Amino acid sequence: MARYLMILVDSDVLIAHLRGVAAARDWLVSARKDGPRAISVVSIAELVDGMRSVERREVWRLLASFRVEPATEMIARRAGAMMRRYRRGHNRIGLGDYLIAATADVRGLHLATLNVRHFPMFEQLQPPFAVPRHRPRTRRG
Repeated sequence: MARYLMILVDSDVLIAHLRGVAAARDWLVSARKDGPRAISVVSIAELVDGMRSVERREVWRLLASFRVEPATEMIARRAGAMMRRYRRGHNRIGLGDYLIAATADVRGLHLATLNVRHFPMFEQLQPPFAVPRHRPRTRRG
């Protein structure tokens, strides 16, 4: 019997999908077939902060397809420990990314992100798909 590893999807992957990046859409569909997917409450805040009014329905529909991982006290403590360890050499990593990393670590989830530089605590981390160098046109509505 196959054992599925739950994937914690970072907001940049979801943003790529919402911007029409075909590789992001294809990866999300494939990942859904492979097993459960989750997002951090931090990713919800990031998406809501950046969404345009015309995107609201699409964003809520996308978010509804994920299990939501809360930021617990244990996750906050782990994020703080990560900050202590990595802050000096990686000063551009924000609290949100530390909370996402801690969520993946505490819950034993595989992190899927396009911004691997913000997650040095996962040495073998690779982006789930290649990002095109040019930006596709965004849908307007």
